Amino acid sequence: MSQSILIGSNKVTEAEVIQVPAVPFTKSHHPIHHRHIIDAIRSGVAATGLEIVNTEYVLANNGKRMFGVWDLSGGSDELCWSIGIRNSMDKSMALGITAGTRVFVCENLSFSGEFVEFRKHTKGLVYDELEFMAYRAMKKMVMNLTKFQAWHEGLKNFSLTEWDAKILLVEIMTNNIIPPSRFVRFNELYFGGVYDQNLWGFHETVTDMLRDSNLLTLPGKNRELNCILDTYIDASHAEQQSALAEFYERRYLQAQF
Repeated sequence: MSQSILIGSNKVTEAEVIQVPAVPFTKSHHPIHHRHIIDAIRSGVAATGLEIVNTEYVLANNGKRMFGVWDLSGGSDELCWSIGIRNSMDKSMALGITAGTRVFVCENLSFSGEFVEFRKHTKGLVYDELEFMAYRAMKKMVMNLTKFQAWHEGLKNFSLTEWDAKILLVEIMTNNIIPPSRFVRFNELYFGGVYDQNLWGFHETVTDMLRDSNLLTLPGKNRELNCILDTYIDASHAEQQSALAEFYERRYLQAQF
């Protein structure tokens, strides 16, 4: 399986993640080393009956921040379940897991963007408790993976006119999911026939273009993308149309509450 989603000098092996120097404890901060996170979540995955089929990692801030992607044995004939795992030893983010999917044919990776968080690093956390929390998080993650897969595959049920696709393209560029400079590439992939011209194809085009994003930023971009598509779906259900003025009027009204 390609690792093109992990770019730059921060792409590392699991062995390198494990070898990152530990950060000393303080009275208020008990940083959990990445290797303990990996061991605990690996046990949680096994306890839910799933298997890990591929692992990928990036590191940042001299190894103090870690994001991993594990492809799991669940999913469908078209895609596999994936989970994103984040941890920090510099107080920058909470330990957590997010649901994801990877499409087999194109290897596009996407996340729900929402993390199941464990808790902040405190001195009272011991490994047994961490392992139990990982198991509870994975039980919840199985439900999230099932839900996200259904959402992902359900995008195929929504046709997308050229006009609507251009509306959504403006929206994702406005929200800095992809920059305007990538318009030509988007046009080649989506309107050039690489992907089906429906909401699934639109989503896959964007996730294809996000392959060169740093993995640490990918869940946030996915969250914005998914929210935009959900808004479009809601508009389609409510009015059976999505003209430009009506689409943005709905987004304006939603932003007021």
